[in-house]
Amino acid sequence: MPMAGSRRVLILGGTQEAVDLATRLNAEQGLEVITSFAGVTQNPRLPRGETRSGGFGGADGLATYLREEGVAAVVDATHPYAASISLNAADAGKATGVPVLHLTRPAWEMRDGDVWQLAGGPAEAAAWLNASALPDGAGVLLTTGRSDLAAYRAVRRLRLIARVVETPNPECREMLDRLIQDRGPFTLDAERRLMIDNQVACLVSKNSGGTASYPKIEAARELGLPVVMIRRPAPPPGLCVPSVADVASWLENLA
Repeated sequence: MPMAGSRRVLILGGTQEAVDLATRLNAEQGLEVITSFAGVTQNPRLPRGETRSGGFGGADGLATYLREEGVAAVVDATHPYAASISLNAADAGKATGVPVLHLTRPAWEMRDGDVWQLAGGPAEAAAWLNASALPDGAGVLLTTGRSDLAAYRAVRRLRLIARVVETPNPECREMLDRLIQDRGPFTLDAERRLMIDNQVACLVSKNSGGTASYPKIEAARELGLPVVMIRRPAPPPGLCVPSVADVASWLENLA
């Protein structure tokens, strides 16, 4: 990789793409790859190479880190909904002159048989559930993560089933009919069985993209269930690419 001076690459991680990228780049001779995690998820999947955990202190803190550590390039491979981190990366790159690339997996698109209700956020999703024609006591499978659960306390007449990686706080646990702690990837058969066994009548999901959690969308389609799909935030400013291979090519072309 023809990079002048420093050979340090900082990956802002938290996704499978970040793990795959770190594995690929660590095989390159002469590269120093650091993968950073926000520290929100316990026991995240760790890639090969050096890792760090915890925030930087906003864009200014990240800019300081880039200067002090002599980072030559930043790859933002965070979750598509981690908007603030992506913005901080873009701002830190502008402040330091360090090139920043955003690795953003393509969003899912509706297919024949899908019944999606788009929502701008969890509060809008909760309002739709309350106003929907779903019968009282119908099961709703929430798969949007622990941090969004509080918004669904406003849902009064439906059974809420949440699947999360990390344990939610007690107030959120009390509102749930069932809590499932599990980490993907999931299979279509498992997702179909989960929805049938729990008498799920509606799925709530973020449009995360990728393959690891897509089987829930396929299962909902097969079962004819509506999906409340949380829209993605606006893409971060700067260059965005959809794949690990594109990131590798970008790094190869850096002077």
